Amino acid sequence: NEQDVFFDIGAHYGYFSMLASRLVGQLGKVYSFEASPKTYRILEKNASDCANVISNNLAVSDSSSFLEFYEFPNLYSEYNTLDVDQFKNESWFTNSKPTAVKVKSVTLDKFAEREHVEPEIIKIDVEGAEYQVIKGFRDYLEENAPLIVMEFLSEKRGNEAHLNAEKLLRSLGYDSYIIDRKGKIEEVKNIADFLESKDVESDNIVFKKG
Repeated sequence: NEQDVFFDIGAHYGYFSMLASRLVGQLGKVYSFEASPKTYRILEKNASDCANVISNNLAVSDSSSFLEFYEFPNLYSEYNTLDVDQFKNESWFTNSKPTAVKVKSVTLDKFAEREHVEPEIIKIDVEGAEYQVIKGFRDYLEENAPLIVMEFLSEKRGNEAHLNAEKLLRSLGYDSYIIDRKGKIEEVKNIADFLESKDVESDNIVFKKG
């Protein structure tokens, strides 16, 4: 909606940030978070003409500190991550080893308080750091009800972080939904079973407070 505040956690090159920029309008704000310095430079360039996009070269986690982050070559940069072990059995990993860099991390609780912002929608795509992101935003989520759209992996892709994030979100009053072909949301009680029934490795799941 126009005038909304949108958080893009794991913004990569900014596709969803650019889309949100148009949807929230001049009176809205988009806060983009990208941990990879290399990827962030492209995000910053892509967002340079969007006055309502604020780009942040930060990892989002459950503590404010410095973390070791892994950058893959451009072809596999979508998998940039804090947890590189999850990809070691992938066929492409042997010839596309990542580079470790130190990145600054922030909790969304502290960030939202410091910037005096209240996001209505949060998109999360962070390759295994989902639980830390939610944990670092728990105080806000206990008192507020933003819509959360999170990439969710199937069991065969390794989804422990997603399951832990889901469990925490449910404890905070959230239910899970998928987006149907008409753009409407449909409740899904068991996300893992849904992914298996559709024979897909991942999907974007909407979490909404009941």
